[in-house]
Amino acid sequence: MIRARPGLTHLAAAALLLASFWVLWAELRPPPTGAAPPRHAIRIASQALPGAGTRIGPFRLVGAAALTSPDPAFGGLSGLAALPDGRLLAITDAGDWVVLTPGRVGAAPVGALGSIAMPGRDKADRDAEAVVLTPDGRTRVSLEQQHRILSFAGHGPPVTPVGAPLFRTDAMAWPPNGGGESLAALPDGSLVWISENARSADGALTALLITAGGTRSIGIAALDGFSPTDAVAVDAAHLLLLHRRYNGVESAAALSLVDLSPVLAGGSGAPARLLARWGKGDGWPIDNMEGLALVRRPGTAPLLYLVSDNNFSPAQRTLLLRLEVTSPLVPAASR
Repeated sequence: MIRARPGLTHLAAAALLLASFWVLWAELRPPPTGAAPPRHAIRIASQALPGAGTRIGPFRLVGAAALTSPDPAFGGLSGLAALPDGRLLAITDAGDWVVLTPGRVGAAPVGALGSIAMPGRDKADRDAEAVVLTPDGRTRVSLEQQHRILSFAGHGPPVTPVGAPLFRTDAMAWPPNGGGESLAALPDGSLVWISENARSADGALTALLITAGGTRSIGIAALDGFSPTDAVAVDAAHLLLLHRRYNGVESAAALSLVDLSPVLAGGSGAPARLLARWGKGDGWPIDNMEGLALVRRPGTAPLLYLVSDNNFSPAQRTLLLRLEVTSPLVPAASR
């Protein structure tokens, strides 16, 4: 039997501890300081990344790029939604919005940036993590640390708040930096709000189903070793859920299909099926993947956009991945 040398074992443990502290610091450190940026155009450079044409599960990578900008407010992209006109709406850890016009594969997207209208400039006040467009014509933004959902008029840059922030006592026990990381809107307007780190006694992801008739706690099957970071509705009873593993040493991501049918029928648990998983060496670019958007295209295959959160750190990258859905995500028997 081969035994590890004690010195090497201690060194590896110390390295892992340092990496854990680095990840925690990157997540909690304040974003770049300065006045809230007014709406303005930003210059974005795009570096094409390899892997186009490769497939994992029911997805084909159409293109991928690392995005950079001289604008200091660009970065920290944590949530993503597809606007009706083909643009992408992202929100950041600093409480700003970014609108991207992807354009053709390989070309640098056109960008605009502004500040979300909400009180406070501290990280804990403005830690936006997810954004969705609802059927009633609103834009909803989820924030963690002070767990709440904000509502804005229209589908687009959230500049006009509508109503008071939506708080739920059920979310008060969620970890401060592991709260409402994912938010999805179902076709009937119901919301599924998923905690990043809260787990039930059986290990399921803790989530809230928010409907016109009330709110109740539900469980969603977890993916071992991963945390959920964004979600989008595929249809009235299924979610596509993005997961990430990021600890400063290892980066990986996964996509799973969540079946909400048992929950919508009155149950408390939603099963999930793994669709794709990748990390370094698997052919697709990888970093701290946090944003997910679904683009439906009449007469052709849907597209998925994924974006990574660089935590405003030079050691990380802002990646934009474009995936084509090559086969139905929901089995015909489940529709």
